[in-house]
Amino acid sequence: MATRRELLRWAGWFGMANAALFALVGLRFLGSYPFSADLLGAAYGVLAWIGHFALLGALPVGLLLVPLVLLVPRRAVVTTVGVVVFGLALALLVVDTNVFAEQRYHVTLLTAVLFEPATWAFVALIAGFALVFEALLAGYAWRWVEGARARGGRLLAAALVTCWVGSQLVHIWADAIGHTPVTQLTRYMPLYFPIHAKRTLARWGLVDPAVVERQRLIAKAGAAAEGQLAYPLQPLACTAPAAPPNVLFVLIDALRPDAIDPALTPTLARFRAEGQDFTRHWSGGNSSKAGIFSMFYGLPSTYLEAFYGVQQPPVLVTRMRELGYQLGLFAAPGFTAPTDIERTVFAGIPGLPGERQDVSALQRNRLVTDGWLEWLGRRDPARPFFGFLYYDPPMGEMDAAAAGPLPMDERFTANPEAQRAWRSYRMAIRTSDGEFARVLEDLRDRGLAENTIVVALSDHGYEFDDNGEGYIGHASSFSPAQLRATLLVRWPGRPAAAYTHRTSHYDLPVTLLRDALGCTGDPADYAVGGDLFDGLDWEWIIAGSYNAHAIVDPERMIVTHPGGFVEVRDGEYRPVSGARIDTGRVAAAMAAMRRFYR
Repeated sequence: MATRRELLRWAGWFGMANAALFALVGLRFLGSYPFSADLLGAAYGVLAWIGHFALLGALPVGLLLVPLVLLVPRRAVVTTVGVVVFGLALALLVVDTNVFAEQRYHVTLLTAVLFEPATWAFVALIAGFALVFEALLAGYAWRWVEGARARGGRLLAAALVTCWVGSQLVHIWADAIGHTPVTQLTRYMPLYFPIHAKRTLARWGLVDPAVVERQRLIAKAGAAAEGQLAYPLQPLACTAPAAPPNVLFVLIDALRPDAIDPALTPTLARFRAEGQDFTRHWSGGNSSKAGIFSMFYGLPSTYLEAFYGVQQPPVLVTRMRELGYQLGLFAAPGFTAPTDIERTVFAGIPGLPGERQDVSALQRNRLVTDGWLEWLGRRDPARPFFGFLYYDPPMGEMDAAAAGPLPMDERFTANPEAQRAWRSYRMAIRTSDGEFARVLEDLRDRGLAENTIVVALSDHGYEFDDNGEGYIGHASSFSPAQLRATLLVRWPGRPAAAYTHRTSHYDLPVTLLRDALGCTGDPADYAVGGDLFDGLDWEWIIAGSYNAHAIVDPERMIVTHPGGFVEVRDGEYRPVSGARIDTGRVAAAMAAMRRFYR
């Protein structure tokens, strides 16, 4: 009868043998990887590959086999469980390599619903072979353990831990300075979530801002995308407009459309009445990162990691730069985490203002307006401009008990916590409305209002336990309260109107490229949206979060959570028991999420 010590030694060696096997099978993931001659990138790739697959081999041992040995120290039980667990893991990895090679995404429960019966038979066959192989490997591991009392396991474990730690340290540094030969590897490895710490390194003085800026502005920024991204699918067909209009984005974080009220936000309410109001507008995500990505790229945020890894800007910004637009960019939360737009939307653009930590959140918002007014006064008036003003309503600095009655006090009274948050929220967006008033007044005073497309919008919504499910805030569910976004436009030459068809952030870059920047090609070559003014409802959209996404239609949502768990919810984000997943809808969504990969 094996002792606990022997069982633990066997579990450790069996796990490491499988780690080596996983790493060998996983080499197929690199079939489409754009290898670089960069020495750091090559070293990181080796360390990350060894460390990550060692971790995948160690997790089943640490989480399952070690507790099992301690509770049921029987060789037959431990060996059987180990063979089954690693056999299934090996089969899943083999299937994942095949799916990734063909579709450029990893297997989840959502993608598995698309498997045909023949595919499931193939999966079963692979699982059968994997179980037989694991049984043989388990026997060999026992002979290895029984052949000698010491095999150098501790040294091997130390070396593997060193590889994992080393790879994470390299990634932390490379991510902080935007070194793409390192960061572009992430999406190629299954279940790989490297550590990010840009803000921490900057705060500790461990990265030089000048180095970060220089690396970010490498002339080849985005060139590495040629190896993994096909974006756009075809070069844009464009002609230069005779007089390109100015374009100004005023982004107010988490601004709900139904929070705009003449008594609370008079500037926004008046702007809505005088311009084009898209009353059924949805974001491409419930987080700032996903929402902003969708509004500039017109693509699902499932692409975000790839674009971030190679610092590929959207064609909307690229087209503006081709036309000579001057860029006035100001953001109260900064351009780094959590949105990371200095590595995506505005990759390769010099002079992005750094995040201000020496002033209050309220003051940071005022500085956005101050910086914009100063920049507008010194720009070249002979060239068009694009402005991006990103306000972050300072809810945390609002004293909910300090003010008197506010408009819409009667809402969300069933939940005291939600009501307190609702009060702070309204006080905060009132300050953003005041900043917006300064911006519009200055445009009028300078005579720029008549040739400037002004877009007032939010990155996502904000929930106050709207449906009694307990959600307060954002990035926590895909409810309409978190996905419904504000989109108000004042487009010179267009009449004031309230548009009631379903629109989304995905439509915004298409509309600007076609109607303002002279591009006539097929929008499907660079986006998944259409023109805001075409009057067509979207049938479904893909909404992203930080680590989840959902396929949303007006009646149903198919939600994929971290770890691959999938559930179906109704249009108000309430669970639907026994609902069948629409495989046709899933297939269409998956096609959209892989269209721009090579």
